[in-house]
Amino acid sequence: MTYLHLILAGAAAKPGSAGSAWVAPTIVISIIALAVSICTFVLAGRRTRLDRQRQVFGDAMDAVMTYREYPFIVFRRNVDEPTRERQRISTDLSALQARLNGFKGRLNVEDPYVGARFDELLAATRRIVGSMIAEAWNREPAPSDDRVHNPGWDFGELESYDEAFLRAVADHLGGLWAPARRRLREWGIG
Repeated sequence: MTYLHLILAGAAAKPGSAGSAWVAPTIVISIIALAVSICTFVLAGRRTRLDRQRQVFGDAMDAVMTYREYPFIVFRRNVDEPTRERQRISTDLSALQARLNGFKGRLNVEDPYVGARFDELLAATRRIVGSMIAEAWNREPAPSDDRVHNPGWDFGELESYDEAFLRAVADHLGGLWAPARRRLREWGIG
């Protein structure tokens, strides 16, 4: 007999008969199997979502760090081809700005709290690094290889924004519900 026949025979049997002894365990096993399947499905979906978000958050931070390189890229531009360099750097910087704006929107959709920390990070980075880029355009390009080092630009003011964004990402991706994790940190527990 097949498994289905056993179940049907058990359901049709009179109470107290040998066939009815199979019905209750079969139903319990089926419910447990269903619960395990649902849990596996939910956990696999969560893992996939977190992996995707981890990639998006990392790419957003990478784009911010790339933007921070532009004062140096502008300062080290080729002095022999000013028009070509201006076009190349401006085009690359424009594409990066569009990418940053895209991340701004995506992160606000993924998680409003993480998105808000990214908005703060991006605004501070544009304010501080943007003035460095303008200064680099107003300087003469580095005249030789021994002069390409940092001319004194300091990114220290951005560290607190970096930390706030990375902490928000860690909270979001952590095992504990992010708002609870933030609350525990406020209380000095986490």
